Amino acid sequence: MKIAKVTVIVDSRYGSTLALAKAIADGAQAEGAHVRLRRVAIQEPEFSVDTKRADFIAAQQEYRELPKACADDLVWADGIIWGSPTRYGLMSTPLRSFIDEIAPLWREGALIGKVGAVFTSTGGMHSGNEMTLLSLMLPFLQHGMILCGVPHSEPALIQTRKGGSPYGASAVTGFDGSLGVDEIELTIASTLGARVARLARQVEAEPASVELAAALAQ
Repeated sequence: MKIAKVTVIVDSRYGSTLALAKAIADGAQAEGAHVRLRRVAIQEPEFSVDTKRADFIAAQQEYRELPKACADDLVWADGIIWGSPTRYGLMSTPLRSFIDEIAPLWREGALIGKVGAVFTSTGGMHSGNEMTLLSLMLPFLQHGMILCGVPHSEPALIQTRKGGSPYGASAVTGFDGSLGVDEIELTIASTLGARVARLARQVEAEPASVELAAALAQ
């Protein structure tokens, strides 16, 4: 059986989403996958964060050291997992910008048949984390990918009282970050990464030109 290749793409501010991304990467690696952990482009100014908070400063030092994601990271991968903080029930602008940048891959049909999964973090329990997870899935469907979530056979998904969802990994950190990312949320994230790696090992991508199909349909 082949060795799976998994790309994890993250946008993070205070470090919560990055913590999930690292747990996801660890889960995939534990299944023997080759993993690329990447960030999206940094867009300033930061209207939605307190740039003077100590956790923001510390997290950004680590975040900025990550390699910047590019289209090749997606072409290389058998499984793609991306996530961002929740913004009004939607993904962040920097991640959305990256998704727009990879539009040529849609025209090429380069991601058809690959495995996709998602993750997010949010301040409050009812701040739109599941809506964000669902919105993060939609581009995968447009690319013809296979969606992967977290089944309830994972005990942590039943135990959690904060983040974690069958739709993907998540964390609820409190609006001041005081709740942090707990071990149950990290376990769910690791499970998601491991499951993507296992599925990606079994699935063969089936790239096919969308542009050619459109031309033949005329």
